[in-house]
Amino acid sequence: MPDEDQLFLQPADAPPPVERRPNDSSHEFLMGQIARLPTRRELAWLALVILFVGAVIGIVGIEAFWRYVPSCILNPANPLP
Repeated sequence: MPDEDQLFLQPADAPPPVERRPNDSSHEFLMGQIARLPTRRELAWLALVILFVGAVIGIVGIEAFWRYVPSCILNPANPLP
């Protein structure tokens, strides 16, 4: 068993040599993809538009429900006014 403990006490292998950084031209694809990402302003504008549209749809849905559903319940012979 003491031999197994010796494995933890041995020094680690030397790290591989650091290679030269690639040129910027090799990152053109990544830079192009990053440039296509939306900015914070675009994301904030999109969030506000989604919020506004959701509110409008919600209000229209509630108004339609309360205008037409009670009249259908009170007068089953004439379902829609």
